[in-house]
Amino acid sequence: MSETGPVVIGEPGRTATAIGPCAPTYHPDSADHELSECVVPGAQVRAASVRGLMHRYNREPRQDRFSVVYDDATATLVIVVCDGVGQFALSHEAAAFVASDAPRAYLVHRDWHAAVVEVNLGLTDLAEAAAHRNRMLSVPQHGMATTLAAVAIRFEETRRTASIAWIGDTSVWFLDKRGWESITDDGPADDRDAPDSGRVGALPNADPRPAVIERDLPDGALFLTTDGIGNPLRDAEQVKETLAGWWATPPDVFAFARQVGFARKSHLDDRTAVGAWLA
Repeated sequence: MSETGPVVIGEPGRTATAIGPCAPTYHPDSADHELSECVVPGAQVRAASVRGLMHRYNREPRQDRFSVVYDDATATLVIVVCDGVGQFALSHEAAAFVASDAPRAYLVHRDWHAAVVEVNLGLTDLAEAAAHRNRMLSVPQHGMATTLAAVAIRFEETRRTASIAWIGDTSVWFLDKRGWESITDDGPADDRDAPDSGRVGALPNADPRPAVIERDLPDGALFLTTDGIGNPLRDAEQVKETLAGWWATPPDVFAFARQVGFARKSHLDDRTAVGAWLA
């Protein structure tokens, strides 16, 4: 992997090389890139969010957000990834709020259904007050919405269990020696009207009902991704093979951030991935 220039998977396209650093956004609370790493008993975590090329070119903020929290008292690792809905000007604020508040709500309730209901109420208040906030640039529309993927991993003496929740197209994946498994696929068509089917597309929502599953976790790595990573990972074998090689073990966090922002033709959205390597 080259130490300069974009990391490439397949054909990068002209846009990836033509768009470099651009003017800053009018939202000083929205950094171009965000990255983090941590170690907890039983897992290593790498997290990175990279502003997409079109947002960079249009001076729009990065709409992806993530959070990583570890509760020592219950040995629970909580990871949240949010993707602001692009059609609304202030969706980065929605994503930031949900990513920040969801871990607290989960650790209070120990249940994603109750946590999402509470976070949704707070987000609804934030959205209603958005028109009255002071910003560097006034915007004609004050809409905001975000998707959500969240996982709470409980580390017990003899097992690891995960409670996984999602709303919209933000996805959760598991990687081991056999390859990639998509955990948040919709599943069979006749299951899509079930209470946990995840048909709600975004928050805030009048009836927020996340899809929620519980499962044991073997050795391997669990990833939460926005669709800037999830779509090419789902659709392209080359992306699956390359990322599986890069992420077989925890990379250096700065290398991980460059890999998350890989260049590939026609993929211009924000990119966010948080990986938890379990052993």
